Amino acid sequence: MTWVVDTCVLIDVFRGDKTFAAMSSMALQSKLDDVLTVAPITYVELSPEFNGDADAQDAFLDAMWIHRDFNGSKEAVLLAHKAWHEHIMRKRAGSARKRPIADVLIGAYALQKGGLITRNEADFRTLYPTLTIFNPMSAIP
Repeated sequence: MTWVVDTCVLIDVFRGDKTFAAMSSMALQSKLDDVLTVAPITYVELSPEFNGDADAQDAFLDAMWIHRDFNGSKEAVLLAHKAWHEHIMRKRAGSARKRPIADVLIGAYALQKGGLITRNEADFRTLYPTLTIFNPMSAIP
């Protein structure tokens, strides 16, 4: 299976976040027998963590065995297009909160690839109810 790694999980590990880094790191390690990848938007969102240095960012992702496959994303874009439309319709009807477009794109990419590793499970459930999600925090006893 291919797992798309959400931006928040990577930032947890990179920053060594006291609350989330250990669980996020363990979640990634638990999926190393599968394929780990990032959505194109996640790659973009990570840029500030590396001061815009793509080589340093690639080295970090390589060290964590995370692939970058940005080819063939038309299907993901079309999934995101539909999900964003549905979200805006719910928002206009007063039944949805504000959602960053990045989450819509990440969710569509993950749906196309196989699954998503994220701490923000609820952010993706409404738009992509059939998406397989692994939440690092769910492993907490």
